[in-house]
Amino acid sequence: MQITITPPLAPEDRLFLEDAAEGGALAHRARIVLLAAEGMAVKDIVTTLGVSKPTVILWRKRYAAEGIAGLADRPKPGRPRRVRPVVP
Repeated sequence: MQITITPPLAPEDRLFLEDAAEGGALAHRARIVLLAAEGMAVKDIVTTLGVSKPTVILWRKRYAAEGIAGLADRPKPGRPRRVRPVVP
């Protein structure tokens, strides 16, 4: 039996995550944190959401370390994309 430890969710965090879980870029991340907060084991979250174990572990750790802000996208390394105008 796997024991999971997740920091308790503040009421405002729970509301934000429940809204985010309904769609958008944060949907999977929010669902991972909500299920972990309910006490669901990592392997069960993997099965339920169809994501990898490293993904679940990553987002649980980021939330534990940084809170809601940790669930946002981080800047990608490398040179920024260059958009060229479309010529008809």
